Amino acid sequence: MIESENPPQLQAQAAGESPEDLKPTPTTPADRAQQEVEIKFATDAAGLAAAVKSDLLRVEKPHAARKLVSIYFDTPDWALKLRKMALRVRRAGRSAPVMTLKWPAPTAGDVFARGEVEVRAPNMEPDLSLFDADLAASLREIIGDAPLEAKYETHVKRVARLISHGSARMEAAFDEGAIIAGARELPLREFELELKSGPARDFFDFATLLAETLPLRLDNVSKAERAAHFCEGTAPKPVKAKPADLPADANLDEATARIILGTVEHFLVNWPSLRASDDPESIHQMRVALRRLRAALGMLKKVIPCPEFETFREEAKALASAFGPARDSDALRELIEHGPMGHFGERKDFAPLLDALEKRRAAAYAESRALIESQRPTLFVLRLSAFVARRGWRNATPGLELATLTEPIGVFAARALERLHKRALKRGKKLVTLPDAQRHEVRIALKNLRYGGEFFAACFAGQRDPAPFLRAAADLQGLLGAHNDAASADQFLSASHAEEAARAAGIVSGWYARGAVIADKRLAREWKRFKAMRPFWR
Repeated sequence: MIESENPPQLQAQAAGESPEDLKPTPTTPADRAQQEVEIKFATDAAGLAAAVKSDLLRVEKPHAARKLVSIYFDTPDWALKLRKMALRVRRAGRSAPVMTLKWPAPTAGDVFARGEVEVRAPNMEPDLSLFDADLAASLREIIGDAPLEAKYETHVKRVARLISHGSARMEAAFDEGAIIAGARELPLREFELELKSGPARDFFDFATLLAETLPLRLDNVSKAERAAHFCEGTAPKPVKAKPADLPADANLDEATARIILGTVEHFLVNWPSLRASDDPESIHQMRVALRRLRAALGMLKKVIPCPEFETFREEAKALASAFGPARDSDALRELIEHGPMGHFGERKDFAPLLDALEKRRAAAYAESRALIESQRPTLFVLRLSAFVARRGWRNATPGLELATLTEPIGVFAARALERLHKRALKRGKKLVTLPDAQRHEVRIALKNLRYGGEFFAACFAGQRDPAPFLRAAADLQGLLGAHNDAASADQFLSASHAEEAARAAGIVSGWYARGAVIADKRLAREWKRFKAMRPFWR
């Protein structure tokens, strides 16, 4: 996790060295355990030029541009890429080559951090024996007897500058060039900001300032990932939430940071899939991430009176709502194709209705992509990351309540889950007879309970298995959602369609109504079973 204070330090700049030379050559296993904290931005040619000329990124004696040639290696079956590792050998100008291994940060929520090891190399061929013995052995275990082969190259002109903001010292790198795979090339243009020393809070504050004043948008796809997709002709895949990474001895303060950053990571890592494809899961996972964030902040604000929690909750709600039309279109199309279309008539009978739905879906996706490329979500992620880096909730907590932040997370988790459970049971009284608006409130209560259970399940390891309880809550959500699905579908189906779509619209409307009736028949039974279950945290 990115801490609120100093991350691992790197060597200071030697006299006459360029920023590219700042990283030391590791000589011991301890030296090799480095973590790179870096924010990557996408921009166009005009945006990169504006960044280069910006007063915020100006230095008195800028270093000349350097040409970086990097060759990325992997096994024929991409054994390293499958583990999200990247092995490259890079030459910067006329300097000696450097071999680098990068891998994802081990802690959920470290979306801007990566593990990194660098060693000088005699040539542009990989030699794993240059790494320390333990790391080399681990890599050989992954690779086996497979050879390492050059997969692709990047040729980049880099302008690098050392920037200070507050107590943070950073490298700003302006990269322009291409990814080369055989005879094919893909233009590459990026702006990177890497923390060299100092507090992460100043680093994120400066990144936020840049995003406020320059046309820079977050892009967490590394050069290696982008090149691998280009080489294979693939696109980034949607990503589901990782389990909350809460150590057994974590206190509420530490858990607050980890849970928030975990939802931020879940939100951000699904942007590449939306940018590159129409995979419905990308929009869905982004909305899930925002709902999980809102649920977490809602639980936390009960004991930590921090006004910024509610500010971020409202922005998360607004973003999720903006992605709503795309998700609704995906859900309706999926239900039509897997529901009534498979039971009544042929696909051609539903084609006019699906064509009308596809037009709405295409427009909704265009709006969602425009939103991702806008300033708003970038600032949301950076401001929330800066808030966590400075532990902003501490300043909002009265002195006498600061002790609450140091209590074991299990104590808070049990209280929070008990409160959410009682709320769900109270709202669900006489559930089957409740009108849709009140059923929706029950559904929200169950959703918050389930998310809370997923956040804190690890706190009760060795006790009751949480899976049956959480699955029962999810099943009830689905049954209660049948009425919402029907209402959402009716809004679209009742709109003016061509005459040839009228019959299909009627069939779909009837199918949804039937589904709501079936859900009601199961609802009473499943609700009774849920009420009888003993919660896993007791």
